[in-house]
Amino acid sequence: MTVLITGASGFIGGAIAERLVDRDAIRSLSSHPAKNRFGDRVRTFPYDFEKAEGMAAAFEAVDVFVNSFYVRFNYGPWTFARAVEQSRTLIALARDARVRKIVHVSVSNAREDAELPYYANKGRIERLIRESGVDYTILRPALVVGPGDILVNNIAYFLRRLPLFTIFGRGDYRVQPITLDGFADVAVEAIEGARCGETVPVAGPRDWTFLEMVRAIRAAIRSRAPIVHAPAWLALVGLRAAGTLLGDVVLTSDEIKGLTRGYLYSDAPLRRGEDFRDWLDRAGAADALGRRYASELERHFRS
Repeated sequence: MTVLITGASGFIGGAIAERLVDRDAIRSLSSHPAKNRFGDRVRTFPYDFEKAEGMAAAFEAVDVFVNSFYVRFNYGPWTFARAVEQSRTLIALARDARVRKIVHVSVSNAREDAELPYYANKGRIERLIRESGVDYTILRPALVVGPGDILVNNIAYFLRRLPLFTIFGRGDYRVQPITLDGFADVAVEAIEGARCGETVPVAGPRDWTFLEMVRAIRAAIRSRAPIVHAPAWLALVGLRAAGTLLGDVVLTSDEIKGLTRGYLYSDAPLRRGEDFRDWLDRAGAADALGRRYASELERHFRS
């Protein structure tokens, strides 16, 4: 089988590629084709949306296209609207190449009428896939955690360094972390033919509140920073100040709204992988968290 993965050296794409690379022909579409961690075992093609026909070779004779292409927030010319149009191009290339199936990585509660642009535009991409005429499985994780994750790593980073850690409001809003390994297993099942024509929310074995997650990270890394509750607007001021010092966007106001309004929770998800606490307790996992700040801008925009 030939599988084309967007960002096969990245966080989610890399975990999926690791499971397939020694048994299938793996290709990658990447903004950073020189950063191919698999060497000659993965053939890498650069994105080129200005000359989309140049990307057609990446899709030739592909059986399954695994797509996680998107942006976390608007930044300069990289916008949600542009990501939708570029996704339209990728889906059209897959259709024209007669790709058998698209496995699409979306997000929990993606819908076109969402009040938050991140989720609304994810919903638009889902519609493009459903209307493409290509078989599909759409996977909707709320929060994927694992080595290379940004959110959990940076929570640990601040817990290690700040005299106190501020959370938004009471912190009792629900989240559904799934480990990277658990999510990759579900994705591979879809690549192999499972859940055709389905849109599937996925989560770990149990639900958490955000406060519980922060407390678990704090305990795992042995931080003594007290957890302080503050209004979301005040916490955002602090995050913007931290972002200025770090040269990054730590969290956006829409991401805080998504978190506090329950967008990271779905009813009756497919549950896979180990529990978040068990993952934290793995040998070496917590020790590696937060040693360095993980910059979204450096990872995806400045390279």
